[in-house]
Amino acid sequence: MRTAIVQNSVVVNVIEAPGDYAPEGAISVASDQANIGDTWNGTTFTPPPIVPPTPPTADDLVALAASARFKKETGGITVIGIPIATDRESQAMLNGAFNFVQVNSTATIKWKSDAGFVELTAAQIMGLALAVGTHVQACFAKEADVNVGISAQPPTITTAAQIADAFAAVSTAY
Repeated sequence: MRTAIVQNSVVVNVIEAPGDYAPEGAISVASDQANIGDTWNGTTFTPPPIVPPTPPTADDLVALAASARFKKETGGITVIGIPIATDRESQAMLNGAFNFVQVNSTATIKWKSDAGFVELTAAQIMGLALAVGTHVQACFAKEADVNVGISAQPPTITTAAQIADAFAAVSTAY
């Protein structure tokens, strides 16, 4: 039998137990309708009132936009069919390779992509760095645009879904 465990007039648990089972400090009521959180007035169970969610504040949305930008920025891109990591460490490594080929324009670089090692010329390293830099800047530009929408009067961006949609539009293919 389904049994509601009630403490201080509130259902704190619903279990399968004999109808006469009651833990210390609680009462048990046989019921197929009771749910955790319901109140018990001695005769009937009443569900708690539905509280509408609190809309996010502008500060909440700005923080969400920063988080969405970071996730998109560091989530990787595809350059001429090669998956390229764009986490902060990979950005730094690419910056080092870019600086290296600036001084050694005939060098070839063994670059480890998410698909394995590829050999890249100086020109290809520069192109890769340009693609990653373009992507990173697109992410920051999108965050700036989103923040303008959040702070506009009246705001044009008021939901997490609008922020997610804005960052979904940032390309990851170059």
